Amino acid sequence: MTRFAAPFLLVLSGFFAAGSPSTTPTPAVRAKVHGVGVSGRVVKVDAAKKTFSVRDAGGKEVALSWTGATKIVGGELKAGDAVTLRYLDKDKRHIAAYIRVNSGAAAASATPTAVPAAAPAATPGR
Repeated sequence: MTRFAAPFLLVLSGFFAAGSPSTTPTPAVRAKVHGVGVSGRVVKVDAAKKTFSVRDAGGKEVALSWTGATKIVGGELKAGDAVTLRYLDKDKRHIAAYIRVNSGAAAASATPTAVPAAAPAATPGR
């Protein structure tokens, strides 16, 4: 039985060494990225160059551009409008993929000033 044990242990140790995580490289896994989200106010717009800048809540100004494939919802892009957008980095530029424009009047009317309190529900039969 000892003449079988030595080769068995040798094979078994080789199996565990080959399958250990420290010797097996793990493949790099990239998460799907659907763009970077930004919300803020439009600072400036250059329609001829299809570029604009947005100042986010932290005060940082982000330079962006748009293309024919950019989906713009809520109206024309103007300075002073509140926007929410997603952009992708391509060719060392931030290219907007989706822009939701909340113009000054629409943004003010979309924000409720007071929320009515719900009346307590009456329990029937009591």
